Amino acid sequence: MKAIYTDIKARLEEIATLQYVALFNNQFVRSNNDNVAENTEQAFPYPCAFIHFFGDNEASSSGWGAKRLEVDIRIYIGLESYNLEPLEMFDLALEVQEKLQDWNTINFTSLQYIAQRMNYDHDNVVVYEFDFKTQYSDNTKYLKRNTITKNPPTSLDLTVDLDIDNNIIRTGNGA
Repeated sequence: MKAIYTDIKARLEEIATLQYVALFNNQFVRSNNDNVAENTEQAFPYPCAFIHFFGDNEASSSGWGAKRLEVDIRIYIGLESYNLEPLEMFDLALEVQEKLQDWNTINFTSLQYIAQRMNYDHDNVVVYEFDFKTQYSDNTKYLKRNTITKNPPTSLDLTVDLDIDNNIIRTGNGA
């Protein structure tokens, strides 16, 4: 899962408009609040994006110990605005959608765009949410064919004297 996160984070950081990208921890509720007592998360700059893994990531066997996980990912885009209609949010949302939709790496299949919604439940902050689905290959327990899996390997103790005679290398007692 770390590989998915770091890949998506790097991809979002390519968007010059975004000032901050991080793992989601309900930052819109827990930081940047007017009530200082509620600020339990570090403040962050806007516009920002947060990556959230949600739902049950069901695993299926791919054979030989490898697993494939169905992963649901939500991207939160936050824009602080004091305009009555922050239309620039739509431009930023489109930029994020175009950057992620159908994109994949060796760690996961193409990000399938599932849904989007707007969240207006924050003072002077508009939050746009995107849901994506992908499959992640978990090969941590993968056993390759034709490999030795016994622990530890036995050592072979060879005590051999080399006898070099007439440019011929042989083992033995020199006879």
